[in-house]
Amino acid sequence: MRNFREELGKGILILDGAMGTQLQEKGILATGTCPDYLNVTHPKEIAEIHKSYLDAGADIIVTNTFGANPIKLEEFGLQEEVYKINYEAVRIAKDVVGDKGFVSLSIGPTGKFLEPVGEADFDYIKEVFKKQVQPAVDADVDLFSLETFMDIKELKAAIIAIREITDKPIIAMMTFAEDGRTILGTSPEVFAKTIEVMDVDVIGANCSVGPDLLNEFVKKMAKVSDMPLIIQPNAGIPRLVDGKTIFPVGPEEFASYADDFKEYAAIVAGCCGTGPDHIRLLAKKLKGQPAKKRTPEKATVLTSRSQLIEIGYSRPVVFIGERLNPTGKKHLKEQLKEGKTGLYRKEAIEQTEHGAMALDINVGVPMIDEPAMMKKCVLAVESVVSVPLVIDSSNIEAIEAGLKAADGKVLINSVNGSKESMEAVLPLAKKYGAAILALLLDETGIPDTAEERLKILDRIVENAKRFGIREEDIVADALALTIGSDKERALETLRTIKLIKEKYGITTILGLSNVSFGLPNRKLINSSFMAMAIYNGLDSAIVNPYDELLWQIKYASDLIVDRDKDASIYINNSNDITLENRSTSKAKLELIKSPFEKGSLEDRLFMCVIEGNEEEIVPLTQDALKSKEPLQISNEILIPALDVVGKLYDKGIYFLPQMIKSANAMKKAFNILKEEIKKRATKQKTGKTIIMATVKGDIHDIGKNIVSLLLETNGFEVVDLGKNVDDETILKAIEEHHADAVGLSALMTTTMVNMKNVIDKIKMKGLNVKIMVGGAAVSEDFAKKIGADMYAKDAIEAVRLAKENV
Repeated sequence: MRNFREELGKGILILDGAMGTQLQEKGILATGTCPDYLNVTHPKEIAEIHKSYLDAGADIIVTNTFGANPIKLEEFGLQEEVYKINYEAVRIAKDVVGDKGFVSLSIGPTGKFLEPVGEADFDYIKEVFKKQVQPAVDADVDLFSLETFMDIKELKAAIIAIREITDKPIIAMMTFAEDGRTILGTSPEVFAKTIEVMDVDVIGANCSVGPDLLNEFVKKMAKVSDMPLIIQPNAGIPRLVDGKTIFPVGPEEFASYADDFKEYAAIVAGCCGTGPDHIRLLAKKLKGQPAKKRTPEKATVLTSRSQLIEIGYSRPVVFIGERLNPTGKKHLKEQLKEGKTGLYRKEAIEQTEHGAMALDINVGVPMIDEPAMMKKCVLAVESVVSVPLVIDSSNIEAIEAGLKAADGKVLINSVNGSKESMEAVLPLAKKYGAAILALLLDETGIPDTAEERLKILDRIVENAKRFGIREEDIVADALALTIGSDKERALETLRTIKLIKEKYGITTILGLSNVSFGLPNRKLINSSFMAMAIYNGLDSAIVNPYDELLWQIKYASDLIVDRDKDASIYINNSNDITLENRSTSKAKLELIKSPFEKGSLEDRLFMCVIEGNEEEIVPLTQDALKSKEPLQISNEILIPALDVVGKLYDKGIYFLPQMIKSANAMKKAFNILKEEIKKRATKQKTGKTIIMATVKGDIHDIGKNIVSLLLETNGFEVVDLGKNVDDETILKAIEEHHADAVGLSALMTTTMVNMKNVIDKIKMKGLNVKIMVGGAAVSEDFAKKIGADMYAKDAIEAVRLAKENV
């Protein structure tokens, strides 16, 4: 019996090619058919496809179950068939493969975005995946292929779902657009560093683009991670030729990339448009060749959905914002008691604008539901800023709630040397892929000497390794104690940092402000102590990022101890170390300059859209209606604010989650304005009408829903027909609503051709409407060939084109 984990990394393994393409060629995938149910209705044909790939040289055969989860199957009324479909799929593949290879269960995304981008809850999505995993385990599947994921939080939920059932191997893949990010802004590097620390065996990328671009994306992963990698490209970007969807990259051209792949890949495969001939040539060139080892530079890495920071190992000191903590902050404490997050969100934005590279989140207020509030605050912060997070609590349920809510790889603050703490926190860190902040104290308190503190660190490191947590994911806190009553404490902390570096070399951190408690001119003490700590090996600090003196001392200290290798950071900040000079703040601040007097009603309403502040936009809109006309509020305040959001998105400062949050806030304001318009002038029009639909056979509607939302919030009347909409329904809606335009969406390459059918019928009937098309597989060239007037690569582009052409 072959063992996947034993073979992985020794020689390059070959995974099979596309299933959908082969189903089409066999003529059994009719429009509107559920591909996964063919395991039940057409087992012989499915087995023949598996055998063709096995005969071509594939080591790993992937089941026909990409959409076999309850949410996707419900679109076909087959949600009660989840167990049968997945069990049969594994059985069919196992019968074909025998002992000649491995069978992997294909698991694709559910089509639902998790909070805060969408409305799906982490635990709900996890349970959905578990319903797909269990029958595969019962059928003795060998491993799992998580493929074509766009939301990194959903991918994490899928991994945890598998791990709550089985320890069988996992391949985890995301899909990236041509710009090198997922639609939610995740880069290959962020994906790699977030997922490598979870309990998976292989990471990589599949689908969306051809071997040329996907090769570049996976090479970026190879530079930052030593994990085994998989690359699974499409046979190029599809084109429409004579009414058929054609993939341009043939087997020979596909296999010509083999020399590139073998530089980093442990597994090579084909996705959409590939077939047995592609796999046969790949296997001939690569199968069994040695898989190369890589040793990226060490760092403690934290991630958000779209950003990555590296800490320690001679890198510049990282500042973590401390001000999302209700201790000593009456207004913040009151808001948390009321279940509100407005001040929390504003504080998060301001700290990042002042340069904070990560944010510490603490919601410890007596007599509140801390786990629920931790989840709410993490989601609120993620919706307005893109920096990584530190989950700060002594409540283990609150820590887990924060881990579920967070998109990326967080730092848990904290674990200490007591048995109780380690047994509670360390398993969570491993399960959710988090780094840990190790407090050098235990149940007996804080040791007086550096040597005693190091003994506690020894215990934490030993136990962390037992749970599979790497040393670079341990951040040691030497504990900064107030020197007001004992000046020796500061010296002992400095000595502890030095000993940590000498023995382990791991990343260090301090909660800096503790050292000056109870003394005058605290900023001077904090900055002086930090300089000494950096000299002794301090890598990061939880600080007040508004303290400009701290920044000045940090830049100078980094330069002196050779953490700023070419002095570029110091030089760039030497003349004016201020808010406007740090991080992306300057570019962001230039874009979000409000045209209104700071603090005015108009300014606050404008900023509610920029910040996606759904809590405050409703009462502010109601206040604005007391002195302004509805359309005046819309045209002079709300729409200009959303235009700014679009510019932030174009500049790569905002990503889809922030854009959606802003759109949702604006929609709430528009709902109020619409009602007021009806009261004041019932015949007044709110804009031109656009029909939106996902074409027949396609059940994906996330992208279309986003476009509909943004069009609506920009003043268009949107009639959303939903997904899997037949041609006649679209034509009827155009006539019935006297539409000015129609927007057609398709994600699947198999349904793209239905766009052309709709367009042909629109023109045949002589309907005078502008036609816009879009979707993951749709290209500008395809749009032109099928006769569309506009091609929108994303939601922002769709709005711009609608404004200019409709």
